[in-house]
Amino acid sequence: MTKIVLVTSLIALSLSLTACGTVEQETFTPIVVDGRTYELRTRTIDGPNGSYQTTSAMVGRIAYLCKIDSPGDCEAAVRRGRDEVEDFR
Repeated sequence: MTKIVLVTSLIALSLSLTACGTVEQETFTPIVVDGRTYELRTRTIDGPNGSYQTTSAMVGRIAYLCKIDSPGDCEAAVRRGRDEVEDFR
């Protein structure tokens, strides 16, 4: 139950971020975690107080927010996402 709430909360957060502004640019870059390739999605969002960026590690179709400038954070987001996906199988 907790995992479903967490995934739902992350989806809601992602939707609320995009609802507050317009996505100006979206880029995808590869990240390799434990020998498997995933994508990091970086979005530049034009919000009411200016532009800002968000980065998410994509595991399947689910985005897990991470701090690209924090060493190991996006790798940890991939592992969290991968663990959650495996728990639902």
